[in-house]
Amino acid sequence: MSKIYFSVFGSGIGHVTRIYDIATKLHRDGDEFAYSSFDEGIEFLRRAGEQVVKSPVVDVFRWNESGSFSSNRSFVAFRSALPAFWNQVRFEVNNLQKFNPKLVVSESRLSAIFAARLKSRPIITIMNQFKVLFPPRFRGPTLSGIFERMEGNGLGMLWAMSDEILMPDLPPPYTIGEANISGTDLRGQVHFVGFMTPRQPSKEMCEKAKQLLGIDGRPLIFIQISGPSATKARFTSDILRAVEPLSRKFCVVVSLGYPNGSTEPKKLSNGAWVYEWCPIKDELFSLSKVLVGRSGHRTIEQCIDNGKPAVLVPMQNHSEQLGNAEKFTRLGLGIEIKSETLTSDRLVDSVDECMNDSKYAKNVENLKSISQKYNGIDNAVQIINRYR
Repeated sequence: MSKIYFSVFGSGIGHVTRIYDIATKLHRDGDEFAYSSFDEGIEFLRRAGEQVVKSPVVDVFRWNESGSFSSNRSFVAFRSALPAFWNQVRFEVNNLQKFNPKLVVSESRLSAIFAARLKSRPIITIMNQFKVLFPPRFRGPTLSGIFERMEGNGLGMLWAMSDEILMPDLPPPYTIGEANISGTDLRGQVHFVGFMTPRQPSKEMCEKAKQLLGIDGRPLIFIQISGPSATKARFTSDILRAVEPLSRKFCVVVSLGYPNGSTEPKKLSNGAWVYEWCPIKDELFSLSKVLVGRSGHRTIEQCIDNGKPAVLVPMQNHSEQLGNAEKFTRLGLGIEIKSETLTSDRLVDSVDECMNDSKYAKNVENLKSISQKYNGIDNAVQIINRYR
């Protein structure tokens, strides 16, 4: 019997869902898995019935009341990040001593890399962001680029302590997260393994979802709200205001994205459905005509692999999501709406445009055909199995 220890970044559910998909695909055959995470990550894993311990949090990203990234609060939090990081390393070292795994898999957790090296364990890192981009208001023509390159290469040397670095993305020129690695010296250290999206649901599963929600012949708009809980309140309010006019023309299903929320759908007076936590989101991705959501990497991956154009609303001042959305629109896959300019009218108009302009669906289908040449989950499983 071999043991695998997964250390998972817990803010939002994008990181934890791809790790869980990998773990589910691995043939356990008596093997034992354990996890460490925090926030939404730990809620997701507990709901899935996995063995998980709550990690100390090292997350310098802070949000204001409107759900926007707060540079001031993040700067204050950054001052305590180093001692908190070493506390997290000690926590991970202690877990490795107790669990004694044969392999450590880090999902965007630098502390797990340090702990694995201190305990002489092989370490595989899965991540799609190698450097922290400055918020837009701090970006200048030269200095920000210089500092980002220095910071990216510095972090790159730390990430490179891993035995393998797997990026759940497509190789250039189709890399969705290119803004987070461009200008660094990391490309030669990264394996682009492809998107890590779940397997497509069967026709029978999709038909059950249609019957459950009474989806008629009108096009389905699936609205997926994701990200840290602190970013959701205003976005949710804006989305629910737009549901009324959208429901006049389309079937609409909204997922609020709370891992510990109810899995029962609630029908609104306008005919739309709302889930606190949607257990059939993969079926709804497959059934939808257009998706509305944030621009997290996982959301974009699933849009492309399902061949669905999207209206993306990146978190305000969140550099990674802004970069992802910019690349998504540059590839002609959909429309970006800045959070600060989101209105119900603009959302409805953007959904209409994605629905009626065939170029978006055509571009997504073309990129889907490229993505199908890769399978990030299978590729990750093959690499992990070499260390078992």
